[in-house]
Amino acid sequence: MPAVALILSGSLVGQGLVIAVSPLLTRLYRPEDFGALAVVTAIGSVIGAGATAGTDRALIVARDDRAVRALVWIGTLTAAVVGAATAVAAWVTRASSAELFGTSVLTVYWWILPTTVVAVAAQRIASSLLARAERHRAIGVRNAVQGIGQTIWNVLGATAGPIGLVGGVAVGRIVAVVGVGVGLARPRRSTRTALRGAVADHRRFLLLTPCSAVANVLGQQAPSLLLAALHGASAAGFVALTMRVLGAPVGVLADAVAQYAAGAFGRLVRSGDPLAPLVTRLVSRLSIAGAAGVVLVMTVGPAAFETLFGEQWSVAGEYARILVPAFAVQVAVSPLTQLLAMVGRQTVQLLWDVMRLVLASAAVAVPSLLGAPMPIVLGSLAGAMVAAYGTMLALVIGTVRRQSSAHSTSNM
Repeated sequence: MPAVALILSGSLVGQGLVIAVSPLLTRLYRPEDFGALAVVTAIGSVIGAGATAGTDRALIVARDDRAVRALVWIGTLTAAVVGAATAVAAWVTRASSAELFGTSVLTVYWWILPTTVVAVAAQRIASSLLARAERHRAIGVRNAVQGIGQTIWNVLGATAGPIGLVGGVAVGRIVAVVGVGVGLARPRRSTRTALRGAVADHRRFLLLTPCSAVANVLGQQAPSLLLAALHGASAAGFVALTMRVLGAPVGVLADAVAQYAAGAFGRLVRSGDPLAPLVTRLVSRLSIAGAAGVVLVMTVGPAAFETLFGEQWSVAGEYARILVPAFAVQVAVSPLTQLLAMVGRQTVQLLWDVMRLVLASAAVAVPSLLGAPMPIVLGSLAGAMVAAYGTMLALVIGTVRRQSSAHSTSNM
């Protein structure tokens, strides 16, 4: 798939830099700072996902440019409102948040939370515009710029303290959105009639998708938040490094495929063509990549972590062995999670997102509260992730089979 290769090349540059600089960052920042990074990333991603009010998903399948313009305006407005509300909440709760997560970073740099929220929301809208237009080269450039901006900030910002680490998530996305904005036509102002029409035509997206998006990202980030709250920022920092090292290559590949698939799925949904061939091709190829990753981490994980990051981080390599099977399943299935909402099954998507959130949270909270050691907690989390993504794969297969049958019947 040449389109995936274009996107992946940019992702490899951007996220490759993020991975490559990790050994340096572990010497510039403390485990507590990585724990604070996990908290800021989790909260900012969760709120930012809902801040678009579902417009980022809706505009991919919108039938015409008029509806797309209206959805962009709606998403921008809701992102600004949610960002302002987050700023107020972060200021008011800065002391209690610092106590809850065991880090003073949230007291001093409370403002990074609303900044991250707005950056995440803006990136989601810009990414969907590029995906709809299937501008794969531009998506690749955006991915590279995001990683480069984040890396430069992380390294040069070390002299300023923890903000050099925790601010990288927002800075990378802001730089990427600005770069994307240069190549996108500025949306013309929408009329009230167009805005009302967009709301009416896409009301299920606007009503259900924000809840689904928040539950989806919270399902990804809740384990990090719970680990920080139940085990302290220092212990969570070791897991955060493991997540960063495993999540970076998984994110690079899965995000590249998901960005390609978003445009391809949207085009197939708008035209009514079968989805099954594309789904089968994606899952089979990504499963091979995931299996290769499992073999690699199981073979050299602990030794590689100790060599690259220093002796104090060797335990993170053992954690990687526990979590890597779950990441392999995730990389094969996660690009498909956007499909249910695109074909009108927003309620099913929401139920799955809530189910994964409950499974992931319980998998961390229950053994932690019972006093289980970290390896047991992470093993429980890995099992929950495999179960959740296995369920999603079954739902997608059932959906595309019904769609294929309906398409065959209509052509008889």
